[in-house]
Formats: sequence, C-alpha cells, structure tokens
Amino acid sequence: MSTVMSMEWTGITQDQYNQVMRALDLDKNPPAGAMFHVAGFKAGTLHVIDVWELQQAFEKVQKDRLAAAVQKAGITSQPKVQFYPAHNIYAPNLEFIRKIGSTSLPSAA
Repeated sequence: MSTVMSMEWTGITQDQYNQVMRALDLDKNPPAGAMFHVAGFKAGTLHVIDVWELQQAFEKVQKDRLAAAVQKAGITSQPKVQFYPAHNIYAPNLEFIRKIGSTSLPSAA
C-alpha cells in the first residue's frame, strides 16, 4: 500500500531547499519508490507532501542520499515527519502534472 509522507521543517529557506534538490539530482537519478513530491513555504516553514510506494523507500533515500544533501546545504535542524497510509490518490489533470513536474528543480532555481 502506498504511503503519504508529510513533513514540516521550520527555518529552512527556499535557497536551502533548492540546494538540496540540486544535490539530489533527482532528474537523472530518481529514487526508487518515489511517486509524487510537492513542496511549499509558509511563514518560514517548508511543507512537503510525498507519496511513496512504501515508507521504507523514503527512509532508504533519507539515509542514503537526503541526509548528505541536507548537511551540504548547511541545514542543522530536524523536520517533523509523519507517515500514514494513502487512502486515495486522485490526479484529475495528469497532463498538467506531467508538464509542471518535468523537472525536480523549482522554476525559480
């Protein structure tokens, strides 16, 4: 069953997020088990919603790749992360998602 990963990370800047995304090089090396990623900022907090095939897939990427990219970006704080089973995944406009999701880097990067 797919899992949703919800992350809140206070004190992360958009520049630091962009640095992490560049270091991960997801376009050339997408992580196994990743299905969907969306990130946004509000009041100095990064909010991320991911959908993964399994929670263990995210945990492996976090250990093998994400931790080093976060350290390289100079981030020392820790996020609040929650996992829960995906009950429904609905994407009514897949063509739009394909277009805007054609790169892992934000358009401002």
